[in-house]
Amino acid sequence: MSAPAPVASIRLVRPQDMLVIDFDFYNLRPDPAADPPQLRRVDPAQRAYVVARFESQHVSEQTVYEGEPNRPAPGSAAARAVGPSRIAFVVPETVKTVPYSESGLLRWWQWVMRVVPAAGRPGGLETDLLVVDWLHLTPEQFATWDHAETPVEHDGRTELWHTRLALRGPTGRPAPQSQPTVRVVAADDPADEQEAKLFGALNPEGFDYRQLITLTNPPEPVAAPVDVGLLALSAAGATLDLDGRWEPSTSSGLNLKHWEHHAWLGRDNKVVLEQYGFLVPYGHRALLFTETKRTFDETTGVAYLEQRRFIRITEPVKAYGGAYGLPYGGRSFPFSELAIENPVPPDLPQHPEPLLTGRPDAGIWIQSIATGTDVVFVLRGTAATGREIRFTASLGFVPHDVAIASPEPGTVLREVIDAYGGFDRLVGPAPDPRRALDLGGQELPYSAEAVPGTASHPTQRLFWGLQGPLQRLDPRSDSPLFFPRMLGAEARLATMDTFYGPGGPVLLGYDERYLLTEFRGNPGEVYVRVRDSLEALASGEDRPVERVVVNSVTIGGIAMPNVEVGGLSRVLGAAGGNKESVDKLQDEGTITPKEYFDLKNQLNRAVLFGATFLANVLPDNEAGSDESLRIKKETTYPTNPKTGIPDVSRLPNGHKMTIDFTTPLVDFGPFRAVVGNNRAKLTLQVLNEVSYVEGTNTNKVTGKISLFELRLVDPAFQFVGVVFKDFEFSFDHDGGPSFKPGVSAVRFYGPLAFVSVLEDYISNAFDGVSVFGLQLKTYQEITYGEVRVGVTFGLPDIKMGPVLRVTNCFVTAGVIVPFQRKPVRAAFGFAKEDEKFNVTVYGFGGGGFFTVEVSERGIEKIEGAIEATYTLAFDFAQIASGLARIAIGIYFKTERADPDEADSKDEVVLRGYVRATGRVSVLGLISVTAEFYADLQYRKLGNQSAVTAHARLTISIDILFFHESVALEFFYNLDGSIDEESVRGRRGAGALAADEQPTAFADLMSRADWEQYCASFAP
Repeated sequence: MSAPAPVASIRLVRPQDMLVIDFDFYNLRPDPAADPPQLRRVDPAQRAYVVARFESQHVSEQTVYEGEPNRPAPGSAAARAVGPSRIAFVVPETVKTVPYSESGLLRWWQWVMRVVPAAGRPGGLETDLLVVDWLHLTPEQFATWDHAETPVEHDGRTELWHTRLALRGPTGRPAPQSQPTVRVVAADDPADEQEAKLFGALNPEGFDYRQLITLTNPPEPVAAPVDVGLLALSAAGATLDLDGRWEPSTSSGLNLKHWEHHAWLGRDNKVVLEQYGFLVPYGHRALLFTETKRTFDETTGVAYLEQRRFIRITEPVKAYGGAYGLPYGGRSFPFSELAIENPVPPDLPQHPEPLLTGRPDAGIWIQSIATGTDVVFVLRGTAATGREIRFTASLGFVPHDVAIASPEPGTVLREVIDAYGGFDRLVGPAPDPRRALDLGGQELPYSAEAVPGTASHPTQRLFWGLQGPLQRLDPRSDSPLFFPRMLGAEARLATMDTFYGPGGPVLLGYDERYLLTEFRGNPGEVYVRVRDSLEALASGEDRPVERVVVNSVTIGGIAMPNVEVGGLSRVLGAAGGNKESVDKLQDEGTITPKEYFDLKNQLNRAVLFGATFLANVLPDNEAGSDESLRIKKETTYPTNPKTGIPDVSRLPNGHKMTIDFTTPLVDFGPFRAVVGNNRAKLTLQVLNEVSYVEGTNTNKVTGKISLFELRLVDPAFQFVGVVFKDFEFSFDHDGGPSFKPGVSAVRFYGPLAFVSVLEDYISNAFDGVSVFGLQLKTYQEITYGEVRVGVTFGLPDIKMGPVLRVTNCFVTAGVIVPFQRKPVRAAFGFAKEDEKFNVTVYGFGGGGFFTVEVSERGIEKIEGAIEATYTLAFDFAQIASGLARIAIGIYFKTERADPDEADSKDEVVLRGYVRATGRVSVLGLISVTAEFYADLQYRKLGNQSAVTAHARLTISIDILFFHESVALEFFYNLDGSIDEESVRGRRGAGALAADEQPTAFADLMSRADWEQYCASFAP
């Protein structure tokens, strides 16, 4: 509001003390003719005003930043004088005349100062003090000014005239020791962007000085005027000490806590701005300081206005429990408390990286002026279990007014949350390293734990994001409305690594149901979902993690539960399967074991006895019941002597990792779960216990399958069934594997039904008793690769005088149970390769064996041999004796290739041979032995086949102690060919009469075994 033209004006100049003031008189007219001269009212019915105008009281100066190398040369720093200031007075109506003299015009305490009543640009008849950059100040209504009416001398020197703002005393006169206040009522804009950057004492990057208008004027609830320690006007400029402090506000655009301003004769000496704010992403309260001080530069000799900015953390420990607006009760972030252990970061660079590109007003990253990179903060997180995790992180600063606003669309906070709330800066070609916290494999609890360690996992990295409250909230001055959340975590599943062998880290993301309701309505207590990559978490793809066991010995050999992990349950541990399976566990508290084991690649599926997929014989089970799968880890901690409970804040004593599985089984393939009225049941426990105190690591597996039958081969074409009353197995790293198969019966089907007439005897004859002359016994052969169990019974020898004699004839029937991915096979045979049956007819003899192995795929192997021999012995008067023997035989074998081994091929061998041996001895001193052997063999290996002939003649002569032997041998390929390696391998085909090299002792014992044997007898 512009003022009317004054009635009169006068400039008062007093050179002695440099007093220069321009006076404007409104409704007052000078009467110099009066004695003494007076100022008289023109219209007694109107108010009279006196306005004292001062030349510019302040010079804006260019600021330089701390450490800035290219500073202005002496005399070239930018500067500009601000506009003039004025003090307006109302002459009280009781004052009819004013002395029109030097002293009369300086008695301002007799007048009433006219100030700006509320925020707004001052009018021409209102006090307007321009004593700092950009701002218009006005004093309180009843303040006045204190100054000397005449020059003041001190030791022959005249004091610069100045007037000082003061409160009135009891008499209405100025009280020099009082502390008045001022308000900011208006602000000017910089002429251009360059001017705004040059004069930065009150205009640092990201700060809006206009908020001082709101903070010092009603109706803002936290409004308070600025305390004035000193405010003096003079012809040389203003001298001032201002100090304004405010509580945090909930109004938009207000974040200033403290404004401190010192100037001397129109030149700034020190300006301090403190802004409220919060640290991103964790929400600690902090202050952003901007300090501008006049500093002498020894290089240039110039006293620059040097600026520095720094962060001070006012809330080093942030507790999230009960925080205003905290989503999901804090379950979306694994820490209930975060402490910053280095609360004094270094100064900021001039232009730290903003949270939003080109928007420093939205927040900045806290960086170091020395390096230009992020300050590394050390944080200590406390989980819900009380366990402490230390890690380093980058932190940002968000101004108070941005942080407390409800993040509705269009707000700055919504932009910040959108920029850091999702996976955009985590996946893709350029992931943001700030978003990944390196936890270095520390055990991080992801939820509250009923048993220590059950929800804790070694975590390599945690990927954070920002989130807002779940509904619109009114702002509160003490609470930011952004919160950290875990978008994902790269962790290791210690139980899976222990039992399945080390695997790569998996990605964990909080389950939405757990976030919303914790474990209410979640009987399976699923708290995280498991995915194979961060991209899968980002896209929401259902990609659980497949964990595969190649060597079943690591979990005891008999069962190989390779699992597909889709989630983690607090009661079950690893929850197997895809999303639907884990959802079912949540909704119904039941697991789907097929989802634990039924992977896309058949080779990676869990197998029972090497061939039956474990998933196919498992029913669904109730989570938390006795019949369920538990794959979990427990951590043991030292006991607190005062409370008697584990102290999870201390280093653990050790870990205990277990797989517990108890379930009834169902029929599938050769596996028959129902025997009579009973159903088979599987019990499996795998234990790994580590003691850090004792330095021990214990691994043990125990299991039992009760009452089942393995029936081979195909339901429509069966041969044999073996009924087990139980099959117990155990394994530990010290003692190795042990098995205890309890065979209760062997049953024969299909082509072998003829044996069933002996079934009653076989089933009751496993104590080595003889029934009707049949000696019955079980056999059990265990290796690391398989176990053979079954029954043998010997047939009675047949003797028909000198005509016919059949001896050593017995029948074998049983099952071969492999531990690796090979099918279970039924084995049936007459005699064995190393225990052939014998037949003698008159002088002719012979023997042989026959075995067949079948599986659910069909016939796996048929092998047998038969031979006939004739022997003739003679003796001439005990002078010469001899023996002649001729043998003719056939060996045959067909064996199916193993589909799981790339080099395995189908093999067929048919071999016929003849062998003639003669020996003559004379008087026991001279003996001659001759042997002729020849065979003709057909062998097919895969797509290759060959027909080969082989002959050998050996003659030996012994005379007393002298021995000489000569041998002739040849091989001839008649047709076809097989790779050289395969040809060499055919010598091991097991021909009944082949000249095999004898097995050496070294072939049966390794060096380690030999050394152990020798050590047993060492003194």
